[in-house]
Amino acid sequence: MPISNVPLDVLVVDDAPEAADTLAIALSMDGYNVRTCDSGATAIEAIAKDYPLCVLMDFGLPDKDGLDIVREVRQRYGDAIILIMCTGWDITQPRVAEAAALVDHYFTKPVSLEKLRQILPPIGLREPVPTEHVPPSQEGDGI
Repeated sequence: MPISNVPLDVLVVDDAPEAADTLAIALSMDGYNVRTCDSGATAIEAIAKDYPLCVLMDFGLPDKDGLDIVREVRQRYGDAIILIMCTGWDITQPRVAEAAALVDHYFTKPVSLEKLRQILPPIGLREPVPTEHVPPSQEGDGI
């Protein structure tokens, strides 16, 4: 698919507001469109609605753990969304290790903004959203 000038949307999912806000502010200052969520359910809804380029997520959320979210996103969207796990959870725990194996990148908190900047695509460049991933209500909107 050709690259086009589509805003780079990033979803930050963390039940700790200060952690989510810190990442959101830093990435917004870099030019990304950032939205935050504090639960797995709101993250799944936001992904379906906004189809972000990237999801930065904590493992431990109040309603779902990171493995449940990663499995659902991979089932629905394959590898089309960059998944980055940013967590303080111990990677030796089986569910955390399994989630870490399914994401594109794994970071232990606190997250290095420099490392994030190295893996996120430059602002203004993103492949258009494949039609099969656009919810029916948004088809034809030029997303």
